[in-house]
Amino acid sequence: MKYFEGKSILLTGASGGLGSEFASQLLDLGGHLILSDVKIESLDRYKTYSGAGKVLGLIAGDISTKEGTERFLADVKKIHPCPDMIINNAGIAQAGPFGSVPLDRWEKLMNINLISPMRICHYFLPDMASRGSGHIVNVSSVAGIVPMPGGAPYTASKHGIKGFSDAIRMDYQKQGIHVSTVHPFFTRTAILQSERFGVNIDINDYPQFMIESPDNVIRETIKAIAQKTDFILPGPTAKVLDLMRRLAPGMMGLFKLF
Repeated sequence: MKYFEGKSILLTGASGGLGSEFASQLLDLGGHLILSDVKIESLDRYKTYSGAGKVLGLIAGDISTKEGTERFLADVKKIHPCPDMIINNAGIAQAGPFGSVPLDRWEKLMNINLISPMRICHYFLPDMASRGSGHIVNVSSVAGIVPMPGGAPYTASKHGIKGFSDAIRMDYQKQGIHVSTVHPFFTRTAILQSERFGVNIDINDYPQFMIESPDNVIRETIKAIAQKTDFILPGPTAKVLDLMRRLAPGMMGLFKLF
């Protein structure tokens, strides 16, 4: 896919299950990547990368606070004034009834999953608009289109990032800026082992055939990004859930994620 060749791409959460797939597949396609994660040592393997693309820089980016996000953005600016593409992939999850989740834990989730991606977009959108081009990819979830019982903060953050993306798409599409959201179902990544509060959930009890593999999710996602798709549903389960919520919304109450 020539769409990614030579493009400067900022990727957050680059060492996670989806993030590492994004990084490796985009590098193979000739992308020039700025990779970020909360622990820079988790990105060490990219220091010696040699292939079709380039690693422009590695950043230790803690975007769980306003101050951390501001430091992160200053570090990005030192590497590239305005990337061609931004992939807001970093995210965390929690499970449990909302009243059982400590306030500081769900506020941290909202910062990472929603507020910081908004800050990142706010920082770069004016320059993208002046340039007349750009592509923003915000990784949401099926929880961004259907509610996740036992995951109220996660659901709120993912609905929020979808709504935010829909709005800025309308604001900036005439300036040549594309905005895509990605809505995968459960994927075999570390997020399946997220914090539990007041519940005892074993993801292995869930129907395993429905859990997606990261490589397939990202391969399908990258193909859709190259086609400038607004609303990306990688994997069959995500597509079925989207169809159900549009055609038979009353049935969604029968589908319990937790």
